[in-house]
Amino acid sequence: MKKMLVLFLISTVYLLKAQQVDSLNITTLKTADYTAVDNVVLKMKKRYKNIPDLAKSITAPFNTDEEKVRAIFRWITENVAYDVAALKLNNQTMNVRYKTNDPKNVIEGKWEDSYFKYASKVLSKKKAICEGYATLFYELCRLNNIKCEVVIGYADETFGYKTGKNKIVRYKKRKDFKTNHAWNKVFINNQWYYLDATWASGFCDERLTKFTKHLDNYYYLTPEDELFPTHAENKKQTKRRNELVGNY
Repeated sequence: MKKMLVLFLISTVYLLKAQQVDSLNITTLKTADYTAVDNVVLKMKKRYKNIPDLAKSITAPFNTDEEKVRAIFRWITENVAYDVAALKLNNQTMNVRYKTNDPKNVIEGKWEDSYFKYASKVLSKKKAICEGYATLFYELCRLNNIKCEVVIGYADETFGYKTGKNKIVRYKKRKDFKTNHAWNKVFINNQWYYLDATWASGFCDERLTKFTKHLDNYYYLTPEDELFPTHAENKKQTKRRNELVGNY
């Protein structure tokens, strides 16, 4: 008997920041000047036929994983727009089907294939919601042999201002809770760092009808023990997700 596992792309997927706000006055560990890397990336092609071509091209000029991660991050934030239409329709899903007695490597293979196809769709459309940003970043790191994970969690830029309840503080004390967002964790210089390409890429108007590109480096590389105060990782769901693609 077949068992179908369907992963819905965080049905209440968190929006981009609803409006442009100044970066919070909290310093992340990485304060390096990436201007040189950015200048190279911004001169690259905006369209590529497939994920492997993109993964090879955008990292070819660089030698270190730190430079390559920056190049991947900067290409995505420059060339992928937030898909407000898809968010409203809530019609993006990633479906993975397997038998209950399938070997672990078969299940992992099917999940890996699903990731690759979804990232390819993002590359083709040049639009995505948070899951798309995170999956494309993951695939480009994977093809460059850089350890990376998709992180599942909850995000709120208002710190509960609208509801009067700061769920972030409460959720950070738990391993499992409801989620509305996805971002990434990447391993460079012998340390894990969080980054959020979605929030770093720009912002939407309050009606969620228009996306404005605006790079926010605040959401690039913060140490694992210094997660953004606007984000809470659901460690249970993150572990499960990455087990399914063979990351553990």
